Amino acid sequence: MITIKRLSNCSFQDAVTAWNKGYTSDYFDNQVTIESFLNVFVSEGLSTDLSILAYKEDEPIGLVCSGIRIINGRKIAWNGVTGVAPEFRGKGIGKRMIEETFTIYKENKVEVATLEAIKQNEKAIKLYKKMGYEINDQLLMYESSESFQPNPFKRDFSKYKILKINPSEIQHIAFHKNRLSWQTQWQSVKSGDGLIVLDKSGKQIGYALYKHNYNDNGSHVSTTLYQCEILQNRNDEQVIVAYLLSQCFSPFDRKLKRMAMNISHTNQSVISLLNETGFEKKIENVYMEKIFQNSYSYFSKYL
Repeated sequence: MITIKRLSNCSFQDAVTAWNKGYTSDYFDNQVTIESFLNVFVSEGLSTDLSILAYKEDEPIGLVCSGIRIINGRKIAWNGVTGVAPEFRGKGIGKRMIEETFTIYKENKVEVATLEAIKQNEKAIKLYKKMGYEINDQLLMYESSESFQPNPFKRDFSKYKILKINPSEIQHIAFHKNRLSWQTQWQSVKSGDGLIVLDKSGKQIGYALYKHNYNDNGSHVSTTLYQCEILQNRNDEQVIVAYLLSQCFSPFDRKLKRMAMNISHTNQSVISLLNETGFEKKIENVYMEKIFQNSYSYFSKYL
């Protein structure tokens, strides 16, 4: 017999067991410990009251983990984790868990449900579409582990000034985009850094959100770029992007892992520079959303 329970009524060990079973596939195999699971859960603002586990008798075999954020006065939900143990796939358990998740969303007056799925995972995408989700964007993840000498993004930046800001300040920039991907929003990168580029008049013309990651010894081992956006209709867009990337991804004389996370395929100024400098496209995701309560599209309104 299959039962579904709120995570608030279950143990985190069961959640870890369900995660490690559900995330064994050709597309994604990421095993976690209780510590790493809790780190993800807390950093991404997920909730035990919004998340569920599926059981076969007493055996945890599936999970869906969700969070809710209020953006511009609207409740936006994110399904950040969905997994079913391989031997139980194709038996309707995923559908049951999503239906239960929708019930929870409606109880919490969610207006828009969002998620990302690996583009090649056609079975999952088919299920999400059947449940009412629609694809609204394609998101690209790039990576490089090379050292560069000299700075590959170097241009003449003398016309600009760059300021470091707190990630939360990003939301107050006039042309700020409330990103499609939950994990690229400033709320998920509170321990990172923000940058704003100003022209000579002091006008804000570009911004970025990124994070330097350190090992247990305090050594800088990787950098992740989450957002990089430019004021529209600038003829110097590529130079501004290069300025931001040169700041985010430095120092270049070290073999750091440099990643760009869930960049919209429409952000060609960033993508072209990453391609030119030898970054490799690692993952393609689709961004999907389902609208509740006759709400208009989060994507069309806020991207």
